[in-house]
Amino acid sequence: MREKEDSLPVHQLADPNTSIVVRKIAHKNPYDFTQKHRHNYFEIIFFVKGGGSQLIDFVEYPVKDSACYIIHPNQVHLLKRAHDSNGYLIQFKAEEVRAGGLSLLLKQRIWQGQGAIVFEENKGAVQHMIQYLQLIQDNVEKPHPLAKQSTQHLLQALLFELLTHQNVLLSNDESDVEFSSFSRLVESNYKTEHTVKFYLAEGSITEKKLGQLTRKHVGLSPLQVIHARVLLEAKRLLTFGEQSHKEIAFDLGFDSPASFSAFVKKKTGKTASELQAEVNEIHNT
Repeated sequence: MREKEDSLPVHQLADPNTSIVVRKIAHKNPYDFTQKHRHNYFEIIFFVKGGGSQLIDFVEYPVKDSACYIIHPNQVHLLKRAHDSNGYLIQFKAEEVRAGGLSLLLKQRIWQGQGAIVFEENKGAVQHMIQYLQLIQDNVEKPHPLAKQSTQHLLQALLFELLTHQNVLLSNDESDVEFSSFSRLVESNYKTEHTVKFYLAEGSITEKKLGQLTRKHVGLSPLQVIHARVLLEAKRLLTFGEQSHKEIAFDLGFDSPASFSAFVKKKTGKTASELQAEVNEIHNT
């Protein structure tokens, strides 16, 4: 299924009553995965045999054997899969991750600059994860009233296992929690709030403390974090070309197309049209 969000195609899980799905990579897709797209759920792909490449938010990843890649909700995705590649994938809605710490870790992957690669060329790991997928698939198909809770726990166990491959650990560090709170605020408000002042008030934090947090976690100032999120969304909207530059400008909270163009020029050294051509070239090569 497909919904419209800001005139940008956002695919949903095919069955609206299902929130966790396990499939073979070569399954019949309800939408054209060979065209750039994004969806409102997580997708984790396990390749037994690789081949081809995929673009995730304008970064190209060669698809390797015995590999695992994660695509977060709303990321622009384009898979160019080799004909003989094979493996499995799991798709799930964010709300299925009930453990608060685990949900936080998944969100932090984006903000801490981690790419789509979970692991590559690790045959033992991919076979181990496929066992989890088979257990999850078995539970999804069970009519038992406790099957849903069991499936959620298995999904979370799978995610914890994956995060250990990147040495990601749950943290009780207060600064981690505070930074995650800021990142959530940015994700919820970046289209309308571009100033640090708003986030200081909402987060009840001083400017000095927030600056320390963002530099510690991502090496950027708070304003750079906000601008990076706005620029990423601008690239996503430009690559689909379904909105005019004027519409994108107002959608992202700019008071005029001129101010949007000035922002893009300052951040990339390119005009909005040049940036649009660049991101489309990336997806069309």
